[in-house]
Amino acid sequence: MTQKVLILGAGYAGSVVANILAREFRNKIAKDELEVTILDKNDTNINQGGFTFIPFELYTPEDITRPRKKLISPRVKAFFGADGEVMNVDLQNKEITVKSDKKYTYDYLVIAMGCRADPDAVPGLTDDLNTFYTSMDDAFKVRDLVKNIEKGKVVVSVASMPVPCPGAPVKFTFMLESYLRNVKKVRDDVQLTLVWPMEPIGPPEFNKFVTSQMNEKGIEVLRNSPLSNVDASRKEITTKSGEKVNYDLLITVPPHKAPQVLIDAGLTDEKGWLSADKATLQYRGPAGNHDNVYVLGDLGPADILKTGIGAHYQAIAVSQSLKNDIHGNGIQTPYEGETGCPLVTELETPATPGRGYIATWKYSKPPEAFSTTKMGWFLYRMYYHIHWDISVKGLF
Repeated sequence: MTQKVLILGAGYAGSVVANILAREFRNKIAKDELEVTILDKNDTNINQGGFTFIPFELYTPEDITRPRKKLISPRVKAFFGADGEVMNVDLQNKEITVKSDKKYTYDYLVIAMGCRADPDAVPGLTDDLNTFYTSMDDAFKVRDLVKNIEKGKVVVSVASMPVPCPGAPVKFTFMLESYLRNVKKVRDDVQLTLVWPMEPIGPPEFNKFVTSQMNEKGIEVLRNSPLSNVDASRKEITTKSGEKVNYDLLITVPPHKAPQVLIDAGLTDEKGWLSADKATLQYRGPAGNHDNVYVLGDLGPADILKTGIGAHYQAIAVSQSLKNDIHGNGIQTPYEGETGCPLVTELETPATPGRGYIATWKYSKPPEAFSTTKMGWFLYRMYYHIHWDISVKGLF
């Protein structure tokens, strides 16, 4: 019988798994001994990390998008649109239903559908929602707003945790400060505030460096301040501790949650995310324990950091576990918490060199002390171009 691997979501993690399996089992696939299928509701892959740069016109839509058919091996059966949009997940019967009513069965299931913004979770937020997190159009809207800043108070608010790429709001705030100071040259007329929902901003050394940079650049930081509501008419936000913060321009990272279809299927835990073993990434949740179901990327457990680097290493680990199982040895390759957070503290402008760094760490090894550098800026900028030809294809 043909073994079937079914992958839900053709984003970063799902594409990596599909491409690795297609290379490893090209002979089995040719002999119809193995079938690798990937599903997604659209046929365009967007590197959402690039949204942070769009407001400063550092990347174009062409830089951060690719047709999925150019990224996924032709050995993989790929279905997009109505044949790829997941409408129901039935783990008990190993069956997935899509919008066209077509049904797919599997022996192994990889759930990598990402997470979704939920601005309605904060009263009033949709009345004044400016965010670079949710779509290309929204990122361009923020670009236009940033271009028109001349004076006043700009507040960058992270509504709650977890969110995908939790370092991005910090990176955006630093880039905005650099833009206002060195491009617009209006920094002295703009008060810049970051409203952060937790006490630390990342692990100890990351928090230490970010805090020192915020102080040095005159950026106000309000910690332990998750967003409670927004009063657009008063241009005022209220935190869950009751503190009120006024603004002239509000840029918000809204709350996020797992895709609604997974919530409706009863797969999510009390925090609204998919539970999984932190090492093997096998599903462990209200629908039972399923060793043949793997959870990857931004929809995973709340206590696994949701980053692109993390998604990559999760995909590598799960791909190896799947290879082992299909080969018959059953060895689980652990995900050791490999993750990271790229940081930019200065834009490259006529007045300043760009400065960046990609901090990385594991469950058992926190990041070491670091500083952003000119080389770090160039390496990070370069990554957005090699991402398509190396990372997504699972070549490292």
